[in-house]
Amino acid sequence: MRLLPLSLDISQKAVVVVGGGPIAARKTEKVLSAGGIVTVVAPQITEKLEHLSNEGKIKWVKDVCRPAYLVDAFMIISASGSKEAQSIIQRSAQPGQLINGADNPAIGNVAFTATIEHEDCMISISTLGKDPSLAKRMKHKLQKMLNKEEK
Repeated sequence: MRLLPLSLDISQKAVVVVGGGPIAARKTEKVLSAGGIVTVVAPQITEKLEHLSNEGKIKWVKDVCRPAYLVDAFMIISASGSKEAQSIIQRSAQPGQLINGADNPAIGNVAFTATIEHEDCMISISTLGKDPSLAKRMKHKLQKMLNKEEK
């Protein structure tokens, strides 16, 4: 997948996260920090997601993925690891919807980058959706370099 790096304003945009595990929790936190309105669709969720739900910061739909939950989403994040959910997302996606295949990059049309915020800058690192662990390692190396420069 060839990607165009860009920054996107998702404030007040509906984002559906399919899945309730640790990856879904990380993606949810990233979307919330950018101002997105998150609905998590999963039969079970992590403690962190449950806490966010109880605080009213996200909506939790305690169910499996169904096409009706995806219709109005600006962005859909597939993070359940379920082949059935991935298939539903692929079949149900509307033209113009952004799809992040956190659990299967092949179903997506967008990928999250590893980011570093430093002073008034944001640095993004992408492996084009192929190796998130490499992006994470590069992020940590850059953070260390930037921290050394500050001293």
